[in-house]
Amino acid sequence: MIIVGAILVLIVLVILFTLRLISNHAAADKQLVFFKEKRTRAKLISKSEDKIEFSVDVPYANQGGNEGIFLDAFVRIYLPDEQYNGALLRGRVNHPAAPRTDDYFEARLVPPHEEGHLTITFEATPRNGKKTAAEAVLGMPDVEVALYVERRGRMELFHNKENILLTKEELQELVQ
Repeated sequence: MIIVGAILVLIVLVILFTLRLISNHAAADKQLVFFKEKRTRAKLISKSEDKIEFSVDVPYANQGGNEGIFLDAFVRIYLPDEQYNGALLRGRVNHPAAPRTDDYFEARLVPPHEEGHLTITFEATPRNGKKTAAEAVLGMPDVEVALYVERRGRMELFHNKENILLTKEELQELVQ
């Protein structure tokens, strides 16, 4: 009877120890964080009659002691026609170490304690009667942009969604 009790106690201790390890690994995943409140203001990249290209940088830090991975990143721009139909606004996400001009995000290892940023690049083109890209951007309201990042640390895949607001004033500064 004492042997059975000792075995049960050992089994319970092993289970508790295993759950603690799993919990610690899951907590380490959450240490790869974004600082959307520290993002840069929109910076003009290029401007022509038919397209304005600009970008913002969103800082991140791997605050944990384990390596993480950015597997995928993309943006969703919340600018429906009902809100404003004078411009088509598109965006893509890149890491400065792997800049691309297509919509592909190159996966990236994030070493422990690394601090860096992801760059969101936007293209605004006129439509629905707006003659120039500058005219289209001048009419834009505040625009909310969702940055989605698919990540993996030491546990299962997880997603982040960071909402970023591009203000009307910030957009207008690009064309003045």
